[in-house]
Amino acid sequence: MNIALFILISLFMFIILVLRNILKAYVVYMLGDPTPRYRGLLSSNPLNHLDSIGTLLLFITPIISSGSFIFGWTKYVSYDSSYFKNRDLGELIVGFTGLGSFFLIVFLSKYLIGFFPQLYQVFYLLALMSSFLLALNLLPLKGFDGEIILSVLLRKINKNLFYKWEDFQFRNQMVILILFFPLVYLLFPVFRFVAALVMYLAGWS
Repeated sequence: MNIALFILISLFMFIILVLRNILKAYVVYMLGDPTPRYRGLLSSNPLNHLDSIGTLLLFITPIISSGSFIFGWTKYVSYDSSYFKNRDLGELIVGFTGLGSFFLIVFLSKYLIGFFPQLYQVFYLLALMSSFLLALNLLPLKGFDGEIILSVLLRKINKNLFYKWEDFQFRNQMVILILFFPLVYLLFPVFRFVAALVMYLAGWS
């Protein structure tokens, strides 16, 4: 078991999540919501983005799974859409920023290889992990960017369906949590395909 390698992978994952948090927090702040500033999420200090449980899992899961699995999170960038001039547009921007930040990391990793070719494996790993996180965040569940986008669309298309979906998630939080990992396992081929597509679109062959 190469613990040093697993710790390195965890650090990369943490870096990706912190960069994504900062970008998303700035977008929320620019849209008019001061919440990220009050929570210190506009800071580039990684310590401000630590979540005690989520960050701990980032470093534990790859070790106990011998590198076959990694899971965790940083502080969630919460927001109050009532501050937005246009609630629906603002929430869509927040959702797509979350997804776009992962794509930006994939793209920049490819670009930076031209300046630091000796770090190819490092940037490749960053890109690979970011592309998979983008695919995972398409899930229409609370805490994921896909849910933000879906909620806006449902509100515009059918408010009754929107309220039913919100109520379903609220009433079945524990069930969704229990079934989350089996769901990820079942959908892994889909995530892998989306991640490969993201890598291709960012210029990775």
